[in-house]
Amino acid sequence: MSSASLEGKRVVLVVTGGIAAYKACEVVRRLRDHRVIVRVAMTAAATRFVTPLTFAALSGQSVMTSLFAGERPEDIPHVRWAEWAELVCVAPATADFIAKMAHGVADDFPSTLYLANAAPTLVAPAMEDDMYRHAAVQRNLATLEQDDVATVGPATGSLASGRTGPGRMSEPDEIVAAALRTLRHGVINKDLDGQRVLITAGPTYEALDPVRGFTNRSSGRMGFELAREAVLRGGRVTLVAGPSRLAAPAGVELRSVQSAADMQREVLSAANESDVAILCAAVCDFTPLDPVDEKLKKGDRSCLDVAMVRTTDILATLGKSDPRPFLVGFAAESSDVRERTAEKMAGKNCDMMVGNRVQGAEVGMGGFDNEVVILDRQGGEERIERLPKPEVATRIWGAIGRYRERMNS
Repeated sequence: MSSASLEGKRVVLVVTGGIAAYKACEVVRRLRDHRVIVRVAMTAAATRFVTPLTFAALSGQSVMTSLFAGERPEDIPHVRWAEWAELVCVAPATADFIAKMAHGVADDFPSTLYLANAAPTLVAPAMEDDMYRHAAVQRNLATLEQDDVATVGPATGSLASGRTGPGRMSEPDEIVAAALRTLRHGVINKDLDGQRVLITAGPTYEALDPVRGFTNRSSGRMGFELAREAVLRGGRVTLVAGPSRLAAPAGVELRSVQSAADMQREVLSAANESDVAILCAAVCDFTPLDPVDEKLKKGDRSCLDVAMVRTTDILATLGKSDPRPFLVGFAAESSDVRERTAEKMAGKNCDMMVGNRVQGAEVGMGGFDNEVVILDRQGGEERIERLPKPEVATRIWGAIGRYRERMNS
């Protein structure tokens, strides 16, 4: 679904009283970049951090801060806003407001709006690490999960107190990605709840000398989006990623690697504890036979001959292991995509295989969009036409979920 198809979608952003309230300004701006209409509701404490005028200017809409605000309070604005919303997003969500949501407390406009709301709800917790770890907060978050409230983050990082730990609000990109995903698909399916998920992403880099090496133009974006979707679905995700400029999605354990050998070691280590493994990385097929420790000098050479050897096929190696996780592979092909994807699925003993055409800088490897065919071992086939990679990730996980259900029925 493109930005054009999101035009006119309606989001109520609830901003509560934490220092991370300033990040909510960027959430509004980026949602509007996707042509989403945003209304902002603020708690009294939130107005001490960012003024309502700021959000009114960013959203182009009036901002509600009180049950009795607005031109016509007799119209019961919390009910009207709840009816209007297609998504309610709480960012930042403080421990206090999470407790109100969990226990049905309605003593201001935002909390009353939440109880009147029937649309999907997304929260982005933000608090100090000890508060986040407290048993009461964890109980409240568990209650919200039972109520089908989706959570994005929190991240682990620098906190307002100067400490470092879990509780930092997810970055605006993470929150907006989760919001757009929910607008497209509604309540998020928690089919991975409690399951361990292993995903590989990005290229590998095979060193020739300290400054040169062999790699490919994979950005890692497809694997990172698969990891983000898996977290939203309740998975405990380990992401093994080659060199990439992308930030790891909130809630993901990132293991950064360089070479194919590094990636193989981390994958085989994590696979034993994984329920699902998606090997999306574009692993180099060859690596220099004799890498050197010092920079090669150009000298008088007119050419350079480099002997290369095959790297270990990580997907095939994992496919031969017993036991192994539910295994999904990726196949990047320049032609005959379906046929070659089917051959690889059989040859590498995968449960499913995703084939995508390599077609320039915009689609597939290195691009923002993807176009894929998904095959499974029972003969199932699903084609996904060109879509942004976050949308493709959601569709792939949907196909995985449906196939696993068929296997278990």
